Formats: sequence, C-alpha cells, structure tokens
Amino acid sequence: TVAMAQESDPQIPENKLQEIKAQKVAYLTQKMDLTPEESQKFWPVYNLYDKELEALRKERREAHKAMKDKTGLSEAESATAIDDELAGQQKELDLRKKYAAEFKKTVGAQKTMKLFRAERDFNRELLGRLRDRQQQGKPGGKRSGGGPPPQR
Repeated sequence: TVAMAQESDPQIPENKLQEIKAQKVAYLTQKMDLTPEESQKFWPVYNLYDKELEALRKERREAHKAMKDKTGLSEAESATAIDDELAGQQKELDLRKKYAAEFKKTVGAQKTMKLFRAERDFNRELLGRLRDRQQQGKPGGKRSGGGPPPQR
C-alpha cells in the first residue's frame, strides 16, 4: 500500500507514510477480526513480510525509473527489460506464497484469506483517496467536503 502511495507521489512526507501504515494496521486488525493472542503472533510475521515486499518493490521502482530514462531501446534491451519485469513479479509472488504459508500457521487459512482481501480493499480505498485529492487540485476537478472515500 505504502509502496503504491510512494509510486504515485514519491514526495509523501515520512509522517504521512507512518499515518497510512497505522491506518492499515488498524484496518487489517479489524477486518481480520484478530484476537489479542493472534495479533501478538501475526504482526511480527506481517512486519517482516511488509519489509521484504517493500524492498522488492523498491528494486522494481528503481528498475522502472532506469528504463524510463532510456529512449530507443534495442530489441535485446527490450527483451531483457521484459524478462527483468517478469522476474520481479515472480519474486513478489514467491514472497507472497512463502508468507501465506506462515500466515496460515499463525492465524489459519480463513484469516489469511481475510488478510489478502483486506489488503486489496485498503489499497483500493487509499488509491481512491489519492485520486480524489488529485482531482480536487485540478481546475474544474470535483470538490468534495472531505470525509472517507465512497465504498468501491
């Protein structure tokens, strides 16, 4: 989530990123219906997962930025860029599979499913809020009274 926020606006201040992370923790805890005992076991594992996932995404963002700066790639360079992108996606999938197994051991399969659903929903809501803010700043953009984003 935070990685996506950084991709769309790399100038997000650190305190805002921390606020988003805190909102995500509260959101996931509530949506997963974690007991205090489950939370105690779950969050250390999730924090490792999140840290590793962010590192992979940072690598991919840097690779994208390097490719973006290049113009007129050769056929071989383009093929390498495609292979690198797919390898990055595979690394992320492998990480998700590894941690899905850990989450199932920690909180069970049902709550692991709730986790992935809640992460997706949180990301959608966050992206919706970011889009709404961008629209508010544009001339002729919609002006809302603030508040939470509409449910999508």
